[in-house]
Amino acid sequence: MSEILKLVKKFDEYRSKCLNLQASENIMSRDARAALGSGMASRYSHVDHETHENSYGGTSIIEEIEESVKRMASKLYRSKYAEVRPIGGHVALESTLISILKKGDSFLYIDEKDGGYPGYRQDMIPGMFGFTGIPIPYFYDRQEIDFYGLEKVVKEKKPRAIVLGQSAFVKEYDLGRINEIAWNYDLKVVYDGSHVMGLIAGKGFQTDAIFRSDVLLGSTHKTFFGPQGGIILTNDGDLINRISENMIWKTMDNYHPSRLAALGVSMEEMLATGEEYASAVVRNSRNLGKALNDLKIGIKFNPWFSFTHQLIVDEKSISRRSLDRISFSKTLEKNRIIVDRDGRIGTSEISRLGLHDMDMVGELINKALSNEEVTKEVTDLVSGLQSKYW
Repeated sequence: MSEILKLVKKFDEYRSKCLNLQASENIMSRDARAALGSGMASRYSHVDHETHENSYGGTSIIEEIEESVKRMASKLYRSKYAEVRPIGGHVALESTLISILKKGDSFLYIDEKDGGYPGYRQDMIPGMFGFTGIPIPYFYDRQEIDFYGLEKVVKEKKPRAIVLGQSAFVKEYDLGRINEIAWNYDLKVVYDGSHVMGLIAGKGFQTDAIFRSDVLLGSTHKTFFGPQGGIILTNDGDLINRISENMIWKTMDNYHPSRLAALGVSMEEMLATGEEYASAVVRNSRNLGKALNDLKIGIKFNPWFSFTHQLIVDEKSISRRSLDRISFSKTLEKNRIIVDRDGRIGTSEISRLGLHDMDMVGELINKALSNEEVTKEVTDLVSGLQSKYW
């Protein structure tokens, strides 16, 4: 066996015995993984936007898959149009912004200090394309937009679009009020649902996202349990045409046909079980937040904690245990409990695996942080889980 394959096997064996609570990750079904590893993984398909001819031969089945995935995406999100080729949520965002904005234009976004995505910083996406990013006034403690401040900024700066979405994403937006401002000042509304695409598909969160946004976009591998990739949805025919034109040879080239096939399999699963899954994710987050808070592991936004898949750890609370976000994560990892280094705890993957006892999960976390060895308890728990929702 090659050295790399030995490492792959080692990784799979290790992670199969871990309790994964990372907010940005999920688990694909065996069927989706089979599609991802199919012969399409080394093939190309590129249909020219103007001529509608494929640059490659032998692609008719790949084209059939693409059209099928588009139809399923539109059904899941109740949109007229779907662009399923982006190889990541970041690429989906770039393709959308360059279709809405011109060089020199500005757009609004939620700042990183308020849980926003780092890619919106001025030296990231805005700087690459000649845009100016303007932070949205935000009440962090309430996780709500400051609408008085927002309208003031819109009047002064005259942005062309407002981009919603966060990396630390725990609460819905008031899209009704956002629509009022967008209508009055001719703003496009872009909803970056990267973290919550699975919850939206399962009608467990922000069910008005597609109806009150010009574009809904995001990742397909966080709460949506597909392969790593992106998706763009809209009800605007002119806009979807511009987005499709601005994708190939601009923000990306090959869209990885095997990824698209795996996404299609995952969409079939989401259509069958998505509502039950999304409900379980949200319920588990709320219950785990309460369990941890009762154990004196502070979770922000008490008493509601979260309406999504993730919880945000209160650094003041864990500092009383002489921990910061990084040491918090590393201490848990020694016991095979995996969380990220940003202080987020996610329930998507454990919900997908049918785990619902959040008091048990909270107790394991508490023991590990109290320097008790719980690796065997974690391994025993994970080995007893039965795959669900596929």
